Amino acid sequence: MIRAHLKVRSTNYRTSRSIINCVTPDNIGMKGLSIKSRATRDFASFSMSYEGRIETFISTLDDLLRCIQAADATLGIVKKSKTR
Repeated sequence: MIRAHLKVRSTNYRTSRSIINCVTPDNIGMKGLSIKSRATRDFASFSMSYEGRIETFISTLDDLLRCIQAADATLGIVKKSKTR
């Protein structure tokens, strides 16, 4: 079994929860893959485990990181437009 744990710094609980909600649909359906997420006021964290090939796990991890980055960028744009 292959495992990874990601922690993404966040400004508050709502932002952490939003990041997790943005990537949740990507977590569904892959055989042997488990992704658990947790939101706190400082972090959005993801615990992954996979029973399969390391190449597939790395590709999935890379995809998750891209989705997190896109969600964070989008939330930043929305936050800036609301403060105007």
